Amino acid sequence: MTSNLKRTVRGMRDLLPDETELLRFVELKARSIARLYGYREVITPVIEHYDLLAAKIGEENRKRMYIFEDLGGRKVALRPEFTASIARLVTTKMATYPKPIRLFSTGSLYRYDEPQFGRYREFWQANYELIGSSKPEADVEVLSVSESLLKETGLKNYYFKIGHVGVLRGILSSEGLDDSQQNHIMQLLDKKMWNNALKIVRKLGVSKECLKTLEALFEIKDKDWRRVLNEMKSRVKRYEDALTAVENLENILNLTIEENVTFQIRLEPGFARGLEYYTGMIFEIYVPEMNVALGGGGRYDKLLEIFGESTPAAGFALGIDRTALAINIQRPYWKPPNSFYEDVRVLVLPVDDSVKGYALKVSSKLRNEKISVEMEVMGRTVSRALSDAARRGITHVIIVGPRELERNEVVLRDMRRKEQKTLKIDAVVKAVKETTVK
Repeated sequence: MTSNLKRTVRGMRDLLPDETELLRFVELKARSIARLYGYREVITPVIEHYDLLAAKIGEENRKRMYIFEDLGGRKVALRPEFTASIARLVTTKMATYPKPIRLFSTGSLYRYDEPQFGRYREFWQANYELIGSSKPEADVEVLSVSESLLKETGLKNYYFKIGHVGVLRGILSSEGLDDSQQNHIMQLLDKKMWNNALKIVRKLGVSKECLKTLEALFEIKDKDWRRVLNEMKSRVKRYEDALTAVENLENILNLTIEENVTFQIRLEPGFARGLEYYTGMIFEIYVPEMNVALGGGGRYDKLLEIFGESTPAAGFALGIDRTALAINIQRPYWKPPNSFYEDVRVLVLPVDDSVKGYALKVSSKLRNEKISVEMEVMGRTVSRALSDAARRGITHVIIVGPRELERNEVVLRDMRRKEQKTLKIDAVVKAVKETTVK
């Protein structure tokens, strides 16, 4: 038990100030993009009824949920993703809102995954949902939101892996496979276990034509998404629903290009995602330096049906901590810009007890001008306090003693320029701002 007092639960993390600041930077950018596109923020509970969260999340994800019984005997779980909660919120609290409904949410999520690089049991996401439109323009908007957010974070060389659930489901449905059988196959494809998926399909007694078509789709590899799309059309032309899905995907991608997006598209016919509620276009975002997706999303037109009303929807979620990790890899010495975390950090240092009140007055004056100020509360000598301030990145130290109190002055020391001067208290705010490096 003693050892447990000093360590976090496996898969959970403490985040130090620099790590936290980077996560908050990504979160701030996510909020600004939400406002830019007209997405309004909502907050949903971290704990939900198990039945809600388990309904369409997929068997593999159900196994990784944090599930428990509360003191009232209710079976509940920590949310592993946002979309189910948003679907509940929209159908129960926003049913009369005019469509489309654009919603943004952010917060912590929980999955009992095996901890590894870029994968934790507690993680953070920024989530966007566009509810009420079945048009391809809605899918394009979700892709556009995604790219805009990546640009805002400063990431480079990212690419979008894109597919369409309707292609594979259209083929499998035509062979009489039910949703449960299809979901099992999709789970295998999500893990890139194509051969295993084909074995299952074969055991289920599908036609030779179906097997041949699936094998051909999985073998399509080309950097040019247009050639991939044409090859897909050729392979699925005997399956009406699958062909309709390919044409829908073509429409989405053409509109995306017309919008002048700049991200690289990698179209993969055998691509699937683990969540069972997807019905149309799906995508994931990667950077070359990491083998885990930064985020992903797609269309889910049938999820809201479990609440009684069929409503089309599309959405996207970006992993905040994974994005922060990617930023650290691509720009290892970069820190959030001064517009987010103040470039100025001031320490007010009273030389003895007689001037503590004066020091507090100076601190208050600076804070009223929105300058970040720390008060020396350790009782250290001036030399020790200055040494510590330099180590912690303090930009300015204001020293006050009995003489300064008597004359209504302060000593302002610029820690970066190694300069100091004596000023009247009314001039200190202007002086701090003038010596700030822009």
